[in-house]
Amino acid sequence: MSNISRRQFLKSAGVAALAVAALTGCKKLPDTDIPDVPGVTSVDLRVLFVDEKGNPVGNSVTGVYETTVLKDAKKYDPKLIPADKLPKGYELISEDEVDIISESTPKIAKVPVKLEESKPASQSKVFVTLKFFNGGVADRHVEVIANKVFDLKSNPNERVCYADIKDSLLAQCKDIEPDETWESYLKIVDGGYEATVWMGVALKG
Repeated sequence: MSNISRRQFLKSAGVAALAVAALTGCKKLPDTDIPDVPGVTSVDLRVLFVDEKGNPVGNSVTGVYETTVLKDAKKYDPKLIPADKLPKGYELISEDEVDIISESTPKIAKVPVKLEESKPASQSKVFVTLKFFNGGVADRHVEVIANKVFDLKSNPNERVCYADIKDSLLAQCKDIEPDETWESYLKIVDGGYEATVWMGVALKG
């Protein structure tokens, strides 16, 4: 077979493969509308997760992500990696594209990752004393969660109000009718904060 006829044959075969892929609903290459036809439109890519110094992260299972890319791709976009495919507890260092090493089989792309940064707390634990307007009912000491973070070191006069603890209080004390105007200063105690002012409540019914 001459070089010209061979090229024509390969070109025709590629076109035919694309046509079949389109008709049969073949899966698409990630982030494209191009049918994923191995050897024709796509090649395998092995993503290796590395740290800032280029050292491997994870093992042969958790430190690798297998995918496909365009056959002539020179770069790989790390944003295409599903979050659950990253090593557990890690996140991308950068969303910039990385080079594809084409000399290896399969091709390789090294994606830098780092340990996830801990998110700042958004809630605080508060201990509150409930005093009942109903006669003969003993005080009740409850531990509730306030939907805010207190910082008495920088603001010693910071206060907690009913709205801050409403959801947590009513979830565990369904039999009370609280004073919705209540608010209190706080003091630091083991395990959280203590409201210095008791909350007046009534039993339902």
